Amino acid sequence: MKKLLICLLLAVCASAPLSAGVFTQAEMDEVSCAAVKMQLFYYYLQPVKDASVLKHTVDCRGVKATFNMPQWIGEAVPEMAARKVWRDPEEGELSEAAIWQTPVSILYEYLELTRKTFPPEAGGASIQPGLLVKEYADTRIRFQMSLDRLYRARTSKMTMGDSLNGRGRTIMASFNLILKEMESVADAISSTDSRAYAEAVTSSAMLSQDTFRSLFNAHARYESPKNESQAAITFSAALAVLGMVLIFLAVRLFFLMNDSKTNAMMGDYAKKVEVWSEAFSRQFIAINVKYLVIVPVAVFALIGLVTMNIYAFLFLSLLGVAVGLRTPNFVLEYMKQRRGKKVDTQLMDGLILLSNCLRSGLDVVQGFEMVSKDLLPPISDEFSLVIKNYQLGMTFEKALGVMEERVASKMLAYMIRAIVLQRQMGGNLTKVFERIVIDIREESKLEEKTKAMTAQQKIQSIVVGIMPWIMLGVMFMFQPDTMIKFYGTPIGFGVFIFCAIWIAIGMKVVASLGKIRV
Repeated sequence: MKKLLICLLLAVCASAPLSAGVFTQAEMDEVSCAAVKMQLFYYYLQPVKDASVLKHTVDCRGVKATFNMPQWIGEAVPEMAARKVWRDPEEGELSEAAIWQTPVSILYEYLELTRKTFPPEAGGASIQPGLLVKEYADTRIRFQMSLDRLYRARTSKMTMGDSLNGRGRTIMASFNLILKEMESVADAISSTDSRAYAEAVTSSAMLSQDTFRSLFNAHARYESPKNESQAAITFSAALAVLGMVLIFLAVRLFFLMNDSKTNAMMGDYAKKVEVWSEAFSRQFIAINVKYLVIVPVAVFALIGLVTMNIYAFLFLSLLGVAVGLRTPNFVLEYMKQRRGKKVDTQLMDGLILLSNCLRSGLDVVQGFEMVSKDLLPPISDEFSLVIKNYQLGMTFEKALGVMEERVASKMLAYMIRAIVLQRQMGGNLTKVFERIVIDIREESKLEEKTKAMTAQQKIQSIVVGIMPWIMLGVMFMFQPDTMIKFYGTPIGFGVFIFCAIWIAIGMKVVASLGKIRV
């Protein structure tokens, strides 16, 4: 029995130095000082304050320091206490000041909990850190929840980062670091590493003091650039518009000074418009070609004007001119291909009708008249135009050649050549038409199959070409000032040109992967 008592006494004596040796004196001073400052921080956020809070002396590390409450706190806290920023199901509506008080009070509890591991002579209870695992875990969870609520609380005009006269972001960042140190405390306790535990707690104390110190730092509230005077904004916009108008007048003056060259250019443009108009009329399309040129130029120039950047305006205006001059050819080719596909879908019926006419004793010209009367446009229009040209004195072969130039249809070209050869050399045209009908059926099946096989490559080429511009538009929507500032510089302009070239190359490469060579 006596031996047992001696062993227990030795165990107690051995454990006492271990608890006393967790912290050094300097570390204990840091924790105690931080706890006092967090308590003072909490009282600063109270709407009604005692006189001792306004001027309080704190003994930190053997040095006495007097803290006079900053003037801005006395002015801001009543508004913070009246401003509701969070609605809790249990606590009801919480004010901005109360949202800040919660993590500060939990931090004070955390520091006081740590002081329990101090030796009795330092004001602690000399408890081993491993016995406070549950309390530390509960404190960390509550602190994390309060910090999450701090990030999510807001009004229609501000977030908590704008709170405390603009100091909210700095303090919230310090709170995040303290939360990580709390996790380090839990890891140190689980690994029974007393040194790591002391260092993590001391770091938390020092970060806590930094948050308190930030209340006394001169920190101006962040002012958005939108607070710039309306007069200055209007003046800048007026200067940008004036610069663009002067550029337009300079271009106009240049053309007036070079009148002969301008007339030659306008003459070439007028000839092109006539050629385009005739080409559209041959496709049975009535359209004012001038609008196809002017509209892209106007749209790109308007976009450049909206950017309020002279370089962007010049670039987009020139780009609009280039696009406008190519738009008629693009639209014409598109309409021609579309019309040719419609003719292809009707050509089988037309050939069957021609074959029936030939079997009944009619000639090819009469068969063309039957097709023009019995079928729907566009094939009826094309066959009718061939008959009209023939009736006006043009040879039937030449009228067919004109139709072949006008319609982008490979099967129609086969039919025309077969008719021309039959009229020159003879032969059974009915059998030729039957063979062409079979070829049309087989080719339509093959075309549908190739479309299904190459659909993925076509979609990929479209995505490669469109998605970068969509993303650029989205970025312009959310950050217009930043995007205009970047692309208005020579480097930004060069990046834009470089990316546009490589996007075009990517579209070409991906599209070529879907082409089937026979």
